[in-house]
Amino acid sequence: MWITTIDEVPEFVRPVARNMRAWDRDEIFATQPDDDLDRFIEFVQALGPASWVAGEGFEPIACFGAFQLFPGLFSMWFFATDNINNIGKSMTKAVRDVIVPHLFARGARRLECRSMEGHVDAQRWLEVIGARRESSAPDYGRGGQTFHTYVWDLR
Repeated sequence: MWITTIDEVPEFVRPVARNMRAWDRDEIFATQPDDDLDRFIEFVQALGPASWVAGEGFEPIACFGAFQLFPGLFSMWFFATDNINNIGKSMTKAVRDVIVPHLFARGARRLECRSMEGHVDAQRWLEVIGARRESSAPDYGRGGQTFHTYVWDLR
């Protein structure tokens, strides 16, 4: 598995986004103003230095990162293709052991992530990488979907 910043290879976002898993697509676009994939790709490409792409061989498979909402609070995000299982174990270790500690070292007091009801694989993975479910928000998504907030904090 390899990981690099999206700033270094912004063109890698496009193939991952165009081939993302159905659940990732449903979850992401439930919290976007519309289903414009090109606009979403441009948004991800502009997220800055705490954004990464991971893959295997010549294939980008996952995009992930965090953006600062305000000092100390970062919102985590992730989407991948169906080939995520090819790098799943390495990806889990990298996010849990390197990325999350890196964000806290950069001044985060709290990391949070929202996941749509029913996206159980994502929610299970969030707990494996150290997050805990904090709350639920009914009618949070554009179509009335319930979302759950997962957090990592310094408690």
